Amino acid sequence: MLCRAELVRAQQGVMFSQYIFNGLVLNPAYAGYKEKFNAALVYRNQWVGIESAPTTITLMADATVLNNLIGIGGHIMSDKVGAQQTLSIMTDYSYRLQLDKAGSRLALGLSIGLTQLSLDESLIQFDDPNDPLIASGLLGENFYRPDFNVGVFYDSKLVSAGLSLTELWGDYKIVKKSPQMYVTASMLIPINRDFMIRPSLLYKDDFKMQPSVDISAFGIIKDKFWVGLLWRNGLPFSGRLTKDVANVRYQSSINSITILLNWYIKPDLNIGYAWDVPLSKLNQVSLGSHEITLGFSLGKRAQRVLTPRYF
Repeated sequence: MLCRAELVRAQQGVMFSQYIFNGLVLNPAYAGYKEKFNAALVYRNQWVGIESAPTTITLMADATVLNNLIGIGGHIMSDKVGAQQTLSIMTDYSYRLQLDKAGSRLALGLSIGLTQLSLDESLIQFDDPNDPLIASGLLGENFYRPDFNVGVFYDSKLVSAGLSLTELWGDYKIVKKSPQMYVTASMLIPINRDFMIRPSLLYKDDFKMQPSVDISAFGIIKDKFWVGLLWRNGLPFSGRLTKDVANVRYQSSINSITILLNWYIKPDLNIGYAWDVPLSKLNQVSLGSHEITLGFSLGKRAQRVLTPRYF
């Protein structure tokens, strides 16, 4: 029996576990949040042990100008999933408003850039050598398209919240992408002079496949060591599941628990590590996912910013 797939849907958006230290990858309104030059390098190796699993490298930087009124930045992201390679170069801008004397701020963000998609023909196997896709020559081409993201971000001394829409231009000719929506919320709970708790939530949705929610909590020790856990769960929206999936017990490959560690070696230099452990049957074939972040800042922050890196 010969089976043929007319339409394939899979993980589209890039997944991060340390997004709380790298808000720019999710929301352009985060540009300039720290009110000084900030840069980070992130490497993620997803689903170790599975051939052609996603691998992502991201470099990002941002700062403020015009007396901290405008945030500017940019990020470069390389994402490889099987035969598909995506390279994005984005510029990020935010307009930042101080809402009160206590330091509450609201930022409106826009990200504009260019994305390249390429397919490695050597990694694609065809049952039919006369497949029209081969004859079209599309597999050997690089596809370029403009892209843009929008977002809003609010922060105060003890809470933050954000909403963003990314990948708003989805036409790659042979690959169709859907916009991604990210909703974030965080809170800072001081316990004493040397210890704080920082819970947070991330909701991610592409309006096509299953959305997911991340619920995490960090313990912050002496403003230097961050130790936390993150629980990620796919939400089984029945209207988005095929009949085959809907009629069996739902278990998403997204479901996982993550151990999060971050160390501020110096006030302006930190290194972070995340280990995602699958809670689905994926743990039978993979040891999980690993993510490493290296970040640093330069310059003096504004004195009115009382929580410069908690959100």
